[in-house]
Amino acid sequence: MLHQKIIIAGGGPVGLTLALYLAKQNKKVMVVDQKFDYHQDGRVLALSYASMQVLARVNGWLSARVSPIRCVQISHAGLGISNIRAESVGLPELGYTIAYSDLCEHLLNQVKSYPNIQLLNATINNVNDSSGYAVVNCTDLTGNSLTYTSELLIMAEGGKLLAADKKRIEHDYQQKAVIAKIKLKAPVGDGAFERFTGIGPLVLLPHDSYYVVVWALDNELVEKVLIDNDLFIKMLDEHYTSRLGGASLSGSISSFPLKLTQAQTRLKKRLILLGNSAQTVHPISAQGLNLGLRDVATLAHLLEASQEIDFDRIARFDEFRSNDANSVIGFTHFLASFVEKPGQLFQHLRGAGIIGLSNLPFIQNKIAKRLIYGSK
Repeated sequence: MLHQKIIIAGGGPVGLTLALYLAKQNKKVMVVDQKFDYHQDGRVLALSYASMQVLARVNGWLSARVSPIRCVQISHAGLGISNIRAESVGLPELGYTIAYSDLCEHLLNQVKSYPNIQLLNATINNVNDSSGYAVVNCTDLTGNSLTYTSELLIMAEGGKLLAADKKRIEHDYQQKAVIAKIKLKAPVGDGAFERFTGIGPLVLLPHDSYYVVVWALDNELVEKVLIDNDLFIKMLDEHYTSRLGGASLSGSISSFPLKLTQAQTRLKKRLILLGNSAQTVHPISAQGLNLGLRDVATLAHLLEASQEIDFDRIARFDEFRSNDANSVIGFTHFLASFVEKPGQLFQHLRGAGIIGLSNLPFIQNKIAKRLIYGSK
């Protein structure tokens, strides 16, 4: 049986960023992932200004590859528009987009510069937590079975491993998020758009010379647009992009199911959950990775006081992170479940809410700052 003091399960942005923070504290860390190869992943990530700061502290920011977001326009068909601008909240940018592969490759290169970080290509089969050690059973690329003990196991990913946890809170939205890259015929600058279409919330994020579409639609409708790209563009233009000159598809369309999951506790005996292991949220406000990076910043702060793992300090991790996570989950769940409800009454309430935001900049900016920095 092998031993590592700290094991991080998950080699995505959250796991790699945490590894960099702990390495800077001169702690020895092992990061386990099935593969550290990101070239085939075409996702585009949305990061807040605060997430940029978290990454920059460990040289994880790649300014040359990001597209800034300086304005977010929120609207509902014919019933009001609200604009949140970076200068209104005292920031140069509200957030950024970056290709998943670009960010992960950059973080991986930073990780490889630290001799106290070990990378293990392996599939984790199961984990066990006890008062003595956390135990990780995995299989490496050659098929060998490996068992590691660890004083602290941090799950930065691993939703499938934790899916059997009956204490997890789950909600199936009965929707899928349709993801696509589009070109807009009219130039729109560095703004993002959030549109309540009546059939599902739509988000447009600027990246390079195109926009990334994230559109939550009912499962049946998703199946139709996946096989009929022309239908997708037609729907997109009808519900929003015609006012931006019209859209054209750039590449293929993909989708993933929308579910809310939340662990009742992020901390067990020697097991900590953060990022997607602790919660997955509706993408309507692009908050998933931002929550995970705030998890990283909090845990790194709790661990930095000593080279030994201070479990009394770590015990406060769940307390520190619960309020922020619950706030984001509640807000996104409200938007996804209530704001898009059908019916004339809800339609007027949506419009009144958006008009109210535009006329109450103090509240609008307060909401924006909470989404950028999280709840304390």
